[in-house]
Amino acid sequence: SMEVDQDINQEEKNLLLLACGGTGSSIPKPKAEWLTEVSWDRICELDKLARGPWNNFANSFKQNLQAWQAVFDADNPLDVAWPGGLKDSMTPLQKSLVLVALRPDCTVQGLQEVIATKLGKDYLEPPSFDLEKSFEDSNSTTPLIFVLSSGADPMAEIIRLAHKMGMNNQRESVSLGQGQGKKAERAILEGKEQGFWVILQNCHLAASWMGRLEVMVEELKPEDVQEQFRLWLTAMPSPAFPVSVLQNGLKMTNEPPKGLKFNLLRGYLSIDRDWFEEAGAGRGEECQHAFRKMLFGLCFFHASIQERCIYGPLGWNIPYQFSEPDRQICMMQLRMFLEENENIPYMALRYTASEANYGGRVTDSHDRRTINNLITDFYCADILKDEYKFSPSGAYYAPVFSPYETYVEYIRSLPINQMPEAFGLHSNANLVAAISEAMRILRTANSLMPKTGSGEGTRSPDAILTEATEKYLKAVAGPFDCEFVEAKYPMDYKESMNTVLNQELLRFNKLVIQVRSTLVDVGKAVKGLVVMSQELDEVASGILANTTPGVWKAVSYPSLKPLSSYVTDLCARLKFFQDWIDAGLPSTFWLSGFYFTQSFLTGQLQNYARKFKLEIDTLTWNFKVQKQALTSFRKPETGCLVYGIFMDGARWDDIDMVIAESFAKVLFCELPHIHLTPCEVSKDGVDKKTTTLYPCPIYKTSERKGVLLTTGHSTNFVMTMLLPMSSQHTEKHWVKRGVACLTQLDD
Repeated sequence: SMEVDQDINQEEKNLLLLACGGTGSSIPKPKAEWLTEVSWDRICELDKLARGPWNNFANSFKQNLQAWQAVFDADNPLDVAWPGGLKDSMTPLQKSLVLVALRPDCTVQGLQEVIATKLGKDYLEPPSFDLEKSFEDSNSTTPLIFVLSSGADPMAEIIRLAHKMGMNNQRESVSLGQGQGKKAERAILEGKEQGFWVILQNCHLAASWMGRLEVMVEELKPEDVQEQFRLWLTAMPSPAFPVSVLQNGLKMTNEPPKGLKFNLLRGYLSIDRDWFEEAGAGRGEECQHAFRKMLFGLCFFHASIQERCIYGPLGWNIPYQFSEPDRQICMMQLRMFLEENENIPYMALRYTASEANYGGRVTDSHDRRTINNLITDFYCADILKDEYKFSPSGAYYAPVFSPYETYVEYIRSLPINQMPEAFGLHSNANLVAAISEAMRILRTANSLMPKTGSGEGTRSPDAILTEATEKYLKAVAGPFDCEFVEAKYPMDYKESMNTVLNQELLRFNKLVIQVRSTLVDVGKAVKGLVVMSQELDEVASGILANTTPGVWKAVSYPSLKPLSSYVTDLCARLKFFQDWIDAGLPSTFWLSGFYFTQSFLTGQLQNYARKFKLEIDTLTWNFKVQKQALTSFRKPETGCLVYGIFMDGARWDDIDMVIAESFAKVLFCELPHIHLTPCEVSKDGVDKKTTTLYPCPIYKTSERKGVLLTTGHSTNFVMTMLLPMSSQHTEKHWVKRGVACLTQLDD
């Protein structure tokens, strides 16, 4: 309706949904450390709109850098003045575009202002859950569908409603799963004849029976069904759920309250009071004291490992669905271990929790390291001391020995919105979560937009495709001449880098041929010279939505970049290898530029092993970070110099040459050149057990999780690098921070 009323500028809306992504800009970035390349590129995209406040916007931004920095540094950029009074003259949509470019963590706030201004604040407030009202809108032939979320269970609400409607003795519940299809089918047939409620739980677990459910729902005719009959369905989001049932049904969802406080409260309210009071009583007050302290620690641990998921890979490489039964089992074991042992078996308790009960779900080795470190904060001797705190601020702790009600009252007094420090994370983690949420919202909204037609004053999709394909074809060079390169750099026993180079070029050629051929064909399809196949349609949609198409990803190195940034990155990689071909073996290697990074590292180890006549599996790496000021290097006698590594969750202190806390609002830090030196494991001079080194994993993308290949290598994890720490920090501190290195950023 807003578009019909012409309340929204089409070009501005399209750019917002693309998160100000575009084809790049030639305007040089001003010298300002606080302004990132990504932000400047987005500002240049706004400049291309060339109307209203965007006319000459990039140059105006350059001239008012200091004033814009004040906007960037502000806690809430909408509360401070913008240069030239722009904030007051801009529409809510235009202000949202500036936030996306300059402060993407505040994008949701800008979108909320757009909605509140155009549609009203009612659209920002989720309606309260009213099952009775939903029931009144239903009829005997329309299924009532609960879309489940983790931790939500609507059965209690349905039973409560059944009591009120006098249907408690006229309902049948079937929990779907293997072999339950016939039972569910019989319940529906009897229910519609006798007029009682049928509740089918967890439909997503019976994918093979969903076809039969679809048929039975279609056969529900008013003349054949008792008026009191209702069909209740609960299911997690699943592609197996019948679309027709979903479209015709009455859909409801009731997500449980999120956050550390509500998670803790839900855990304590589920505890039986008698069980709580009796635990440890037989062994005296000392045992009871230990139990209640450690029980609170366990519940806090359960809540924290669940809530860490909102911070993405900083919390967990893989988001795990830790469940209530995991906590229940640990609670029973905690009581048993305390009542049956004279001394508290901390090691056994940690093992059963982090390795068996919760750890049984953890499949990533670095996530296992994280959970093993987290449990030591709660299953430890210090937790029995009243002065022991769970976070630096002291806001979170296990209350003193007291009755059940005191613990619940303490939990209710906690802040609703927890800070990242509660999980051991840096305050920047909030920015990461906010930016991820904003980008996800924009991607989802963009995916729902029609791909055809254009608004008044905007370019048509065909015009955009024609311009983009021509630009990208001009940028991406053709495939390498592998025969020439193989002749110039033949296989050499003493120089494995020749083999690495040739193998890399073969991989990149496969990608380049796919990219260029599909771009050429999309250009032809726009002109009507070839048929727009499904593959070409995917590429065209990717260009319009600024997302890398799947047909490219299938033959590509791992990358999370949007299409425009992906093409720029691909061109940089191709140039790196072309320079290698033209000028010979480089003195420093761009680690990010390799398609298969592990082959380069193996080649370097192979060179060392052959030079000193050693077995390659007896070698390991030593790491030496160089000074930031050094910019020119000679090829080292042993090992190699690499660059292009970014630190996530911390920064590199170039003065003390150690890992240090991130600066506010600076999410990533590029490391200086690093000298990788192979050495024999038996002669390694570095003590791996010392607490002054942090084993920092290196990943190809910020997603961190990967798939194990048949070669034994991960598609994402590259290697573990040992980096120095200051004496005031421990490995556990950085593990909880989620610190890792990346070979490329998302944009």
